[in-house]
Amino acid sequence: MRRRLMPTPLSGLVWLGALGATAVLTWVFLREASEFRGVAEDAKQIVSSEVAVEILSMDVQSGQEVGIGDTLVHLRSPELALRIAEIQHDIQNASGDANLNRAESIRRIAELRAGFQARRAEYEGEIRTLEAQRSHNRDLIAGFRAMGMGSADTLGAEIQDRIKALRNQIQAEEAGMRSQIALLEGSKGESGRLAVSRNEALAAELTLLREQENRLVILATAAGVVDSINYRPGEKASPFAPILTISGHRPTIVRGYVHERVRTTLANGDSVVVRAVGMRTAKIPGVVVGLGSRIMELPPRLWKVPNFPLWGREVIIRIAPENPLLQGEMVTVERTGIHMGGGR
Repeated sequence: MRRRLMPTPLSGLVWLGALGATAVLTWVFLREASEFRGVAEDAKQIVSSEVAVEILSMDVQSGQEVGIGDTLVHLRSPELALRIAEIQHDIQNASGDANLNRAESIRRIAELRAGFQARRAEYEGEIRTLEAQRSHNRDLIAGFRAMGMGSADTLGAEIQDRIKALRNQIQAEEAGMRSQIALLEGSKGESGRLAVSRNEALAAELTLLREQENRLVILATAAGVVDSINYRPGEKASPFAPILTISGHRPTIVRGYVHERVRTTLANGDSVVVRAVGMRTAKIPGVVVGLGSRIMELPPRLWKVPNFPLWGREVIIRIAPENPLLQGEMVTVERTGIHMGGGR
């Protein structure tokens, strides 16, 4: 005769525990699929120069609040100042060019070509140095990424812009040289017209140099607080060296990380809600503006267990500057909807 199996209190507890564990795991998975953590931060304004400069005056102090258009620092370029002085001297003596003869034209043409060749060699040497520096930076960044450390190549973009500016400068100076040579060769004694043309060219170049000189007075492009000052008046700063940095009053972006085991359908333009870990009642709207294309190691402060690294996909979220968050504050990012599976 078959014995009928009857449920016991112990088996009921086991089933109840299994159902509870399943519910908890499901809740955790759904929560991780729709919520992740990050850090609120602000893109710093870094003040630097494309060329070597001398600090004439520092118009701000560490911790000082600045607004858009406030003067930060006055710089001086010795090379630029020398060139301006040379042009001013040439303009003052331009009236003597009326008596320029053929021999003087030949001498001037040779001088223009020699001067341009010397400057081009200098520019090309600087370009080679910048390209070597860019290559070195790329190797370093590739090494960091191979070790799992993210590093944005912001300096590479600045170097590329400088290289482009140098090449444009070579083309502009060559065009100017050819224009002046054409005038000299075609003048055939028209010294008066040549003097006027040369004077206009010098005046145009002086105007450009004055514009460059005006840009050596650095103004704040955004409101914020002076973070650090790295040079004092009288000191010389190398090209691209940070002279001072400015942080915003409030964070404007959140750098979040979705755990690598979660496949998300987040996309640029998606809306999210950001909450401070210690102030979950305050909801801050945000928009996804960037998604990482690789899995990277999370910052140590986002690890759930010390000395147990976590890995995930980086998500950049833009938030309004009018928010109650602090710089560097840990936040929770929650999606407006839950999407699981298939997302990249």
